[in-house]
Amino acid sequence: MAQSVVVKKDEKVSSIFDLLGVDCTCDDFTKKFKEEYPKDWNRINKVYQDHERRDTKGKGHPMPEPNKYMENMYKGGKEKYKKLTD
Repeated sequence: MAQSVVVKKDEKVSSIFDLLGVDCTCDDFTKKFKEEYPKDWNRINKVYQDHERRDTKGKGHPMPEPNKYMENMYKGGKEKYKKLTD
């Protein structure tokens, strides 16, 4: 079974929104995530690089670039966080 790129992602995303508030920008979210969870940020980059290295035929792979991954985490997490706090 495949392992998640970021373990306990929902909890970590919620904790960032707890610290910054739901109205924070994606850049602020990404910066704070890198500060709070440097090992997870390194893992995101490592997994992306592993996917890139294995894609020898240039067909692409499902792992987005690290900054896009963070943007997706921000957007999805923001919606979930809003539902929890409303």
